[in-house]
Amino acid sequence: MGKPRSTQRKGERKVAESANGNSLLPASSDEPATWARLVPFLAFLFLAALYLATLTPSVAGGDSGELTAAALTGGVPHPSGYPLFALLARLFAALPLGHSPAWRVNLLSAIPMAAAGGTVCAVVQSWTRNSAAGLLAAALFGTDPLVWSHATSAEVFGLNAMFVALAFYFWSRVERTLSRREVFALLFASGLAMCNHHTYVFVGAPLVLRSLWIARRNLGVGGMALAFAFGISGLLPYLYLVPASASAAAVSWGDETSIGGLFGHVLRSSYGTFSMGRTGPQTVFVAHGTFLPTLWHMWGRAFPRLLWFGPLLAVTGLYLGIRNRLTRKAASVLLFIFCFYSLAFCALSNLSTSRPHLLAVLGRFCIESDLLLAIASGLGFSALLQRLGAPSAWQRVLPVGVGAVFVIGVAVHAGQANRRNNTVFRDFVTTAFASLPPNAIVITSMGDDITGSVFYLHEVEKLRTDVIHLDSDYLAKPWYTARKRRLHPDVYLPEGSYGKDGWNIKRLLDGNPNRPVIFVGHLDDWDQSWKDGYKLVAYGLVRSLVRTSKFPTYQEWAEWDRQAIGAYDVAPALRAPNESWEKALGQRVLEFQVTRAHLALLYGYERGDPSEPARTALRLLEDVVAKSGGDEELGIAAWPGMGKLDTSPELWKNLGLAYQALSHINTTYTRPFAIACARFVNRASPNDPDLPAARQFLNETRVVPRDKSHGGRLAPFQ
Repeated sequence: MGKPRSTQRKGERKVAESANGNSLLPASSDEPATWARLVPFLAFLFLAALYLATLTPSVAGGDSGELTAAALTGGVPHPSGYPLFALLARLFAALPLGHSPAWRVNLLSAIPMAAAGGTVCAVVQSWTRNSAAGLLAAALFGTDPLVWSHATSAEVFGLNAMFVALAFYFWSRVERTLSRREVFALLFASGLAMCNHHTYVFVGAPLVLRSLWIARRNLGVGGMALAFAFGISGLLPYLYLVPASASAAAVSWGDETSIGGLFGHVLRSSYGTFSMGRTGPQTVFVAHGTFLPTLWHMWGRAFPRLLWFGPLLAVTGLYLGIRNRLTRKAASVLLFIFCFYSLAFCALSNLSTSRPHLLAVLGRFCIESDLLLAIASGLGFSALLQRLGAPSAWQRVLPVGVGAVFVIGVAVHAGQANRRNNTVFRDFVTTAFASLPPNAIVITSMGDDITGSVFYLHEVEKLRTDVIHLDSDYLAKPWYTARKRRLHPDVYLPEGSYGKDGWNIKRLLDGNPNRPVIFVGHLDDWDQSWKDGYKLVAYGLVRSLVRTSKFPTYQEWAEWDRQAIGAYDVAPALRAPNESWEKALGQRVLEFQVTRAHLALLYGYERGDPSEPARTALRLLEDVVAKSGGDEELGIAAWPGMGKLDTSPELWKNLGLAYQALSHINTTYTRPFAIACARFVNRASPNDPDLPAARQFLNETRVVPRDKSHGGRLAPFQ
């Protein structure tokens, strides 16, 4: 028979007290016990209120839409399946709160992230016996723009941060008491954490191993076995993937009904188990890895994220903590895990950093390292107060003063993290879908953020249930086409998968003569099969493949375009932070606007009078220039709040063509034509077939504009 519980707990305390150097605590403080217990809860309440006040009202970018749609339709999210998130999302979606299911699932990021902040406070407080140090750490972590922005939309990183903070909390209790109960809690929490995000292993594994080692005598063989049983039981949510995959869910990734399919999904074999993604000519993953750029993003850019003084306090805390006998173990373990997580992740990272919005993808993995830095900063703050010999009376005043850090963090980072009025993705998808003809097949090819948003709005909020949604990237996967055939038997979907070695778009067009085929995004360059009997028409936010005999006239196209774009406003997307998904979407909308203008110019060259199409093209193109920062020489003012964007050679080529067409009517367009040609020449690829003609025109004219985008130097015409 085992010991009575009370006797066992006393024995554990006795072992802990007799263990040499196991204490993590400095000398006791004069803080009232009630106040000390309330401080982490107050930090949680403040952060929860902040995140709720700035919560995204609808679907967001990144994986948010796909995660939400897969969970709420009963399917499987992308690898590794995220079963814990999926199960909790269904619970949160059932809450009688908010305006939409997406808002309620967004809470699943806000509440755990706030809990992570409160737990960070508790961890620092337990190590330092200083409430002000705990609040400082919570303030730095909670108002970090990466943390804040990921707390306002449906993602797995709020839960991940909570589990990381809990792991430190349970480990610190094990370190002090050698308690079996805390060991079991740590193992169970770690199992659940691995059902949420695999990067937890870099933090959880060292803490689990350390806890098992120091508590080994208290645990014994039976306790060790029970601890592992708790860890394995935490992995049970993965079993949810089997029935979810077998269901008729509209949004579900892969086939997990077999052992191989389940393990392949959990281990992310389609992505590369030990990398962020597989390399290839059409991917954003690079073969040589991105160790140094990723490390800089994680460590170097932590300074502005943590208000600059946070990392300095962290270094101070780790240094002084290791020198202090009472906090040496805590600081040493914290330093080891910070380096282990950072270096291991950066070594495995192979995501390109060439595009701004890809840094947003990397940023989510900096949340763990920023959390560890926040804990270290609390250690540093407490150590400095002790070094300065702060009077005990300060202990009652300091927490109030530290509240200023919350205020400063909110003021500095609100512009980056506040998502209260962010409906960018909902507005884009609803505008695009409003322009679809009845019973259309709509194919998305703009990336996971748009596809996920369509998944959510179409399948959860039932936007345009008459249309069938397909995704061009998914169509290359046999499990996806098989599921779509089962769900939509009235749609002809060729056997096999879409691709160079499979079927082409013409087979889909010919097999569904009564269903218009619409693209939201681009068509694959390799697939030109549609040119046999079909033409491409761009209007609003979509492209339509129509039979050659039904290609619209200019007047018909102009009316389509006017009605399709409606009151859509891309400005909120363009005013978003540079590394955001919203900004990337806004830039793609501008690129598509250039495509629409090009079509107008083509109509003009086919008409006897090109002036009206040219004016339409000019209006569209000058609007793009204005929203890209304006152009002083052309007299195009920038839109308020718009930053300077890189502009493509296609924009200036088409703008030059529009000015050229109108210069035959009004010679005042000759100089703008030369300016646009100069911009095109400075940006065009050497292989561009229109480059020689543009250079020839500029050499034949005496109009030599200055290219402001190149530091005011004369544009190189030869």
